[in-house]
Amino acid sequence: MKKHIFLIVVTVFNYVQSQNSKKGIIYYDFIDNHYNVSYNSYLVFNQNTSYFITAKDSLGLSNSKTNGNNEETLIEVDNFNEAKKTRKNGLYVYLDKKLDSIYFSDAFTLTTETIFSKEKRPKLNWKLINEEKKIGKFNCKKATVIFRGRNYICWYSQEIPLPYGPWKIQGLPGIILEVKTEDNFISFLFKKIKYPEENVDIPLNNKSIIPKNKKVYAFKDYLQQREKHIKMKENSLKILAKKFNVQVDPFSQKDNFIEIFEKK
Repeated sequence: MKKHIFLIVVTVFNYVQSQNSKKGIIYYDFIDNHYNVSYNSYLVFNQNTSYFITAKDSLGLSNSKTNGNNEETLIEVDNFNEAKKTRKNGLYVYLDKKLDSIYFSDAFTLTTETIFSKEKRPKLNWKLINEEKKIGKFNCKKATVIFRGRNYICWYSQEIPLPYGPWKIQGLPGIILEVKTEDNFISFLFKKIKYPEENVDIPLNNKSIIPKNKKVYAFKDYLQQREKHIKMKENSLKILAKKFNVQVDPFSQKDNFIEIFEKK
């Protein structure tokens, strides 16, 4: 009897371990209508973490220039419309379920250096919709959410019951395969998936992603850096308006950032 109980416990333990060790990768088409471009991007994940990044092979660098540390590639273009993407290594979001935290990189414009930050994992107030559709081979359900100034329409599949999705969109009872903003500012469209997939490298922690000697800002400090950038842009617009005796529209977060943080 004890032997049978022991075998059952071992079997259950091995099953749980196999489920926890499953890894996968989802490929998306990340459409950024702000710059009218699209990038290859992907999400790698296991039971405890997910890592979303714009892929290196889609960066479309034009007239690139590396800095002294060879850590960052910036764009210098005569025609702004030629600029496709600035980041040599892509922009990323790393979600750690155990720490209930998100680590991410960002760049305020096509010509500013990457900034690194962390925040507590956002709790999204999802509304589950009674609609279904097929994406690839997966049966998907619809959900909507208002997150930092934008309305998101998402499709997720409970066939992979993990709460991950592209960028910072997460927290549903299944993997998120498609995301669109209601105003069409950005979208993440499913291309293909490999799951389970053993041949996937997932960063062990955020420290393995961030370049050496780069500062990781607390989220409130990141917002201060962003606000500083906004004020610089506003001042530049005022100078141009005065110089050419024209009226210019004020700088708009909605037109320039995915996340909109209203001034308090």
